[in-house]
Amino acid sequence: MNGKVMKVDDASFDSLANRQGLTLFDLWSPGCHPCHTLMPIVEDLAADFANDAAFCKINVEAEILLRDRLGARSLPTLVLYRDGSEIDRLIGLRTRSQLTTWIEAHL
Repeated sequence: MNGKVMKVDDASFDSLANRQGLTLFDLWSPGCHPCHTLMPIVEDLAADFANDAAFCKINVEAEILLRDRLGARSLPTLVLYRDGSEIDRLIGLRTRSQLTTWIEAHL
């Protein structure tokens, strides 16, 4: 991992979701204020967990097929994958501390 949050589209999703290890997908929308509040937290976590997980963001307005495939009904939605399977998800804004604990529980 490189400590950066990667932009994901329909073409790149499967390779990231199916990679070995932990992958976090941040589903967001440009008009979602809580999503914008969460973005710098996710960027910080990507740096903190650079050796442990991949961090990705999906703009659900641009990637409608992924939004539907992942069942995103509320934003922000964070979805954790490990080795090709969804293992957990959180909906709504969380603190950095809450997200750190959540990620660490799945490492």
